[in-house]
Amino acid sequence: MTANIASPHGNQPGTDVLVIGAGLSGLMAAVHAVQAGARVRLIAEGWGQQLIAPGWISVCDRADDDVIAEVRGYAALHPDHPYAKAGDDAMVHGLEAFQAITAAIGLSYDRRRRDGHNMRLITMLGAIQRVMMAPRGIANSDWTDVTESILLVGLRGWRDFYPELAAGNLRSQGIEARAIRIDLPEPPGPWDRWPTDLARLFDSSAFRAAIIKQVQPHIRGVEKVGFPAVLGLDHHTEALTNLSEQIERLVFEIPTLPPSLPGLRLSNRLRRWLLRRGVRVQIGHPVTRGLVEGDRCVGVEVQALGHVTPFYADHVILATGGLYSGGIQTSETGRVWEPIFDLPTAGPDVPGREGWYYDRLLKERGHPIHRQAGLRVDHDLRPLNAAGEPALANVYATGHMLAGFNPLTDGCAEGIALATAYKAVHTALELDDKNHRGATDTGL
Repeated sequence: MTANIASPHGNQPGTDVLVIGAGLSGLMAAVHAVQAGARVRLIAEGWGQQLIAPGWISVCDRADDDVIAEVRGYAALHPDHPYAKAGDDAMVHGLEAFQAITAAIGLSYDRRRRDGHNMRLITMLGAIQRVMMAPRGIANSDWTDVTESILLVGLRGWRDFYPELAAGNLRSQGIEARAIRIDLPEPPGPWDRWPTDLARLFDSSAFRAAIIKQVQPHIRGVEKVGFPAVLGLDHHTEALTNLSEQIERLVFEIPTLPPSLPGLRLSNRLRRWLLRRGVRVQIGHPVTRGLVEGDRCVGVEVQALGHVTPFYADHVILATGGLYSGGIQTSETGRVWEPIFDLPTAGPDVPGREGWYYDRLLKERGHPIHRQAGLRVDHDLRPLNAAGEPALANVYATGHMLAGFNPLTDGCAEGIALATAYKAVHTALELDDKNHRGATDTGL
């Protein structure tokens, strides 16, 4: 809920940019603001959907040819879509900046540079997912140019990945795949190991050596070797390189059940990068309401340690997520609302909840509530009021909380997070695209 309150100017130093939310769009908004020279504070109740998402970057999964060209064409035909609101320059620069920062923090993300097409990556069920960009370990699974067999390696007794199932489904699609299971070279551990437990084991060179010894007898006629995505936590790049060199085959990762190790690696390293640059990062503290003077937000109130603390800022980036992250909330009466500023929120154009869902659970385009619930924004990404004008002059919304798309089915959730984070910060700080920092020319 928004509170109209006079800000105590001079009582507490302000922050140039306050980011609310630590999902992909929130983290990247903080990165952009730091690179622009702003003072930044990031506050979030949790770490966002990257901890359950596979870790790759979907920009336009349905694209058969050039992904960027497909997005530009789609945005031109759908002016209310977040890609259209942010503009295609924001999309391109957002992708460039993300690729640059992940390389800088030691988690390189790869894509098919030669033609701009999507990669074709392997899922834990043996399906093929079309994705534009992915962390190198997952990107190594791109089967587009594979001419020999793929070997999938499972861990005996671990229930989160079944290599035989994945291999069988790959064979049904014409991809030659074999499966083996190996023993964990450790004394019996917990009955049900978490992915993070295994990732920490793979950080150890001695553990990897025991794994390599079991895999090597099975690599004849194999072009690539796939493991569940648990190949290291703090030393992932070292683990991936070491396994590939010693097995003498390109090693790749396959996303498994949450928590997502690729997402956890990304969150951890971006957080460390931000902290080293003086960003105040507060995770686990809910923002309860916005503080407003006239048409501007002057700050927010945060619940922490049994009391409420105000924080003030010149600009606010709202990146609290959609229906499944708490950024957009609903009730049994059919009400749909944004909880911090009580901003006008779009929803299905029917009373109650009767028009929210179709009769069938699985629908190709998803249900109305997933596409229509969210904030409507202008081309600066400022949420609109009932009259169609900016509700607050210095508040910008990003990512999954925007109306006009379905993050569950449209195959563009991460692309929108990156595009809108870039646009929001560059609009707030009035940056010129010619001077955008932190991005490199990737030929997009």
